Amino acid sequence: MGDSDSEQERELEALLALSSRSRAKLDRLREVLTSTGPHGTGATPATVVYRENKLRLLRLLDESGRPRTGPPVLFVPAPVSRYFIIDLLPGRSFAGHVASAGFDVYIADFGTPTREDRFADLAYYVDGLVRRCVRTVSTLTREPRINIVGYCLGGTLSLLYSALYPETVRRLVLLTTTVDGDVQGGIAWVAHRMGLAGESYDEPRLVPASEVKSWFEMLSPGSNSVMGRVSDLWNRLDDSPDRLRDVRTMATWVDDVVPAPGRLLAELYHKFGPGKNALMAGTATVGDRVLDFSKVSMPVMTVSAEKDTIAPPEGVDAIRRIVPHAEVVRLPGGHVGIVAGRTAATLWKRTVDFLSSGGNEGAES
Repeated sequence: MGDSDSEQERELEALLALSSRSRAKLDRLREVLTSTGPHGTGATPATVVYRENKLRLLRLLDESGRPRTGPPVLFVPAPVSRYFIIDLLPGRSFAGHVASAGFDVYIADFGTPTREDRFADLAYYVDGLVRRCVRTVSTLTREPRINIVGYCLGGTLSLLYSALYPETVRRLVLLTTTVDGDVQGGIAWVAHRMGLAGESYDEPRLVPASEVKSWFEMLSPGSNSVMGRVSDLWNRLDDSPDRLRDVRTMATWVDDVVPAPGRLLAELYHKFGPGKNALMAGTATVGDRVLDFSKVSMPVMTVSAEKDTIAPPEGVDAIRRIVPHAEVVRLPGGHVGIVAGRTAATLWKRTVDFLSSGGNEGAES
């Protein structure tokens, strides 16, 4: 009888200890979810040097609040996402790291499209916004050629721009930028397999942010849902406060998807999607201009991620078939992780080294 009572006491103590730990984790989860911080605002001090419609061109400032004077670098993020993934947190900022390496860094913040922007197409972004950002940077720095770093769809815009205006680009870095639309995987391929016709070019709509977000959720079910994110945080609650802050801020970016111009999506799908694949076929156009990728003669580095479900690495690495001299780099990690995750320092260093040296051996990495 005594042994049975002792066993019950030990079980009760174990349950009480488990309950106490769970309560502590719940309290910490609540603290993380309700914490304030630089979520969605960018981590590095910056000044706006150009505005057009929803676009803001940001110029990063040094510790004294002054612009830097090094070689200019323009970051072009995807226009369907918020820019701050490349300027996430102090100490976790890709753009901030490049700036601290001695470059004069600019970021194109495309802002949040509204209904009147539903007709915006590739020409509007490439021959319009990106071109005028480059002109502004060149005017401010008195440099006729600047470095461009494009991320995801921002890389597509940067590649198209560089084919149209190669004389203005000193070096080009493309991050997780799909070139071969026939490679299985990614948003366009999944939409194609599901039989979706895509958006209307002639009668476009402003595609709601919730719908854009659902496409990413479709590629990795559960990962982008609220419950999936809370579950991820719960499993990480024994991590350090700094790590939890990073996870929380990353989740904020994933949640903060913006609406998308329907005409842009229609053009991308019908030109570059599966079965069309105009980039690889050499028939890509911006407006009424046919692109000649042989003019992309500046040093080019393209980076893919091994576990990327948004831009499959094989579709990214295929740039060699249209830009043979491109340096192709594949890194471990996912679409977002290589840019702002715990191992992002590898990409940051490769980018700084490439921009600093100007070399382009074209060797597979």
